[in-house]
Amino acid sequence: MSQDFGFALAKRRGITLGDIGHRIVEENDQTRVWEVRLEPGEMLDFHIHRHPYLVISLGGGDNEIETIFGDRIATSEPLGHTVAIQEKRAIHRLTNTSDTLYLSRLVEFKSVRWVYPDEGEFLPETPVGGTVPEGFAAAFKEILINAADEPWSPKSLAGLSQKMLWRNEESGASIALIKFEKGVGIPNAHAHASNQFMYCLSGQYRYIPTGTTLVAGSFYCNPVGSVHGPTVADETTVFLEIYDGPHYPVQPPWYTDASDAQ
Repeated sequence: MSQDFGFALAKRRGITLGDIGHRIVEENDQTRVWEVRLEPGEMLDFHIHRHPYLVISLGGGDNEIETIFGDRIATSEPLGHTVAIQEKRAIHRLTNTSDTLYLSRLVEFKSVRWVYPDEGEFLPETPVGGTVPEGFAAAFKEILINAADEPWSPKSLAGLSQKMLWRNEESGASIALIKFEKGVGIPNAHAHASNQFMYCLSGQYRYIPTGTTLVAGSFYCNPVGSVHGPTVADETTVFLEIYDGPHYPVQPPWYTDASDAQ
């Protein structure tokens, strides 16, 4: 028997699935970045995810996930909280149950697209010789580019390289893969001009003054203005690094190329 993700129930109840966020902040061939913004008591209505995704909280408290089957799951998502979803889940909606604004970035990884075994109950039929409803085909149009095939671009700090996945030239926000070779790090204490989020994919990376050490699976957040470093990679380390604005207030001394500070 196929797993039930709630499409037939949604059809019976006349539910139209909505977007997974409130607006798309940026998109490229590999990723799509959504903003989710909920005032206290506000709800993001029923929706379903088509790709694996990472949620990074920019501020908030308690939320509740309610599936279309009525299951309720309480969550806590304060500033810096992150969750990575790598498997399909039933149709659900999200409510901010706290007394503070909930704001997050949801990053979809478009290289994988989920197909649901029961969604045939939900999708509209295409008449023979006709066309799908307006906007429907565009919603399912995907472009697959494997980031593993992209070359590493060296930065002007020896032993540091990156794969820029997307960048907003107006705001300075960006998502990139960052690689530190073993023994390489940021040589000075420093702060950023925006919130920095790092998810360690492999290796071991250490903040020397505090001993804070990131390994595969670690999530690390530096709020804007927070002083940290120097750092060193005890092993060759790869991060997914996200900034929600410009990287530095001024060009740091360890970069000789101004573009490396962006």
